[in-house]
Amino acid sequence: MLGNVRLVTAVVSCVALALSFVGAEELCSVVPYTYTVAKSTYPELSTALGTLENYAIASWFTDRSSTEERAGLLSRMLNQCPESSRLSIVVYGIPQKDCAGGFSTFGSVTDTNSYQTFLKQLTDTIGDRKVLYVVEPDAVGLLTQDNGCGASAGYLENLKVAVEALSMNPNAELYLDVGYWMLAYTDSAAKVATAMKDIGSSGRVKGVTINTSNYRSNDECARYCTNFQNAMGSTAMSCIVDTSRNYNGSPTTDWCNIPTAGIGKPPTSSTGYSNLDYFMWIKPPGESDGYCWGGQAAGSFFYDGFKLLWDQGYFVKELGMPKIGETSGTVTVTSTPSTSAPTSAPTSAPTSPPTSAPTSPPASAPTSPPTSAPTSAPTSAPTLAPTFVPPTAAPITTAPVVVTPSPVWFTAAPETYAPGTVAPWSYTPSPCRFRKRLRSL
Repeated sequence: MLGNVRLVTAVVSCVALALSFVGAEELCSVVPYTYTVAKSTYPELSTALGTLENYAIASWFTDRSSTEERAGLLSRMLNQCPESSRLSIVVYGIPQKDCAGGFSTFGSVTDTNSYQTFLKQLTDTIGDRKVLYVVEPDAVGLLTQDNGCGASAGYLENLKVAVEALSMNPNAELYLDVGYWMLAYTDSAAKVATAMKDIGSSGRVKGVTINTSNYRSNDECARYCTNFQNAMGSTAMSCIVDTSRNYNGSPTTDWCNIPTAGIGKPPTSSTGYSNLDYFMWIKPPGESDGYCWGGQAAGSFFYDGFKLLWDQGYFVKELGMPKIGETSGTVTVTSTPSTSAPTSAPTSAPTSPPTSAPTSPPASAPTSPPTSAPTSAPTSAPTLAPTFVPPTAAPITTAPVVVTPSPVWFTAAPETYAPGTVAPWSYTPSPCRFRKRLRSL
């Protein structure tokens, strides 16, 4: 039976490798350290985690890590990612970040001067390498929402500082993060567009990221991107969707370790939507949102949560890989990520209004803005074996695969991190439903 598992994994890898030669652009990042620890602690997860490690899970460059930890992260990426790939980096260090929730406010950056120093470390190290930057999760939403704290926190000017600095690299692609709920209705989408035009005047902005650490379906996010483009009056800017756990959509107003979630389609630039440039995994699948549904501290590995994400997600449902604890599975080759020409994005906008302003993103698109949700960056610098995403969301270069022009990557020694222990699992009503949103990313 173990042979069947290995066969399934090998077939998935070979299918992925074949797709990798179709000509979209690959992303490259490093394996989250939480995965390194989890594979050692829970050997039964090795196949599932090893499969995910074949794809780029965005690496976070944050002021919550030390200067030395950030330097180590960048060094590994540059040394181990091929020159032909595009580095995948989340920039998270704006002064007074997470000003609404306060969960991630702490860090070494306290003002514009220290922010410029923080950014300089990044830009000096990356140089002119190809890179995709996800810029400051939540910042645009907190800046543009009604009664948002971003304006008084100086987000507008500091986002301009970031865009100017990051745009100095002619090979950089910049996407500013926007909460999907800010694009769900005309009025707030217009406010986002006004801010994006202002910020974009400081450099080169290619678009926005949607659904970071959330569960909204790809169809829904494509509609929000259409709303954004309509508000901009142009299709010059496009969107990225975080698909790390959106396979089953979001049936509730809860956001914290939702037990119905599944890992979504892997990172790729072949999305099948004309206005979506990439699917990305911005939040590492399996990292906890916090103490709800039996979860651990935000950012730590959550065993039961990962098991549900895997068993209910893309690799099991569409590729026929075994559930965790099972020993066999059937691969469905035809369900691999789409390589066909993109389709037009949905154009209809949601219309059902909420009865009150929610404190976490609503299950259906509102017509008045809810309060925004804070983002919590990883609590430690990852250690880090590189892994890069091939052109059509195909995993490449796992150890058993030898027919590849790219080298095989291995995980470097762990850095400082205290992994959490697994809390008892129980399905009790999530307390997070009634709290402001706390992301582990």
